[in-house]
Amino acid sequence: MENIKQYEIKTIENGWTRLENYRDGYVVAIKEFQGICVNITNFSSSSLHDYSIEDLEKDTGDWSYIFDEQLLARVDGEDELKAVLEKYHLTEAEIAEVLSYDFDNRNSESYDLQTKRIRADIENEQ
Repeated sequence: MENIKQYEIKTIENGWTRLENYRDGYVVAIKEFQGICVNITNFSSSSLHDYSIEDLEKDTGDWSYIFDEQLLARVDGEDELKAVLEKYHLTEAEIAEVLSYDFDNRNSESYDLQTKRIRADIENEQ
């Protein structure tokens, strides 16, 4: 896989780590609940992992660690996600938080600064 870090925008808000591949538009949001990391994406695939948020730093740049390491479950769609979250004993409030995550929230100074850097890099590549 390619190195996504070059185009990656990382923001952290309310315990959620949001990673966006700016060039391709893919977004993954990760938050730890009760010792389990829940990964949700803007392309309907979600997963649960038995690693901690700190372990995300082990990713080499292609997001393979984020999506594949210590995998507990991989699901498609909101109904399957809700069922697996219940299976792993997340509370109703935690499940509601996961299901209502806003992938389009780009309102931060950090996001804006990273976007400017990536745009400049893309322009320099051309």
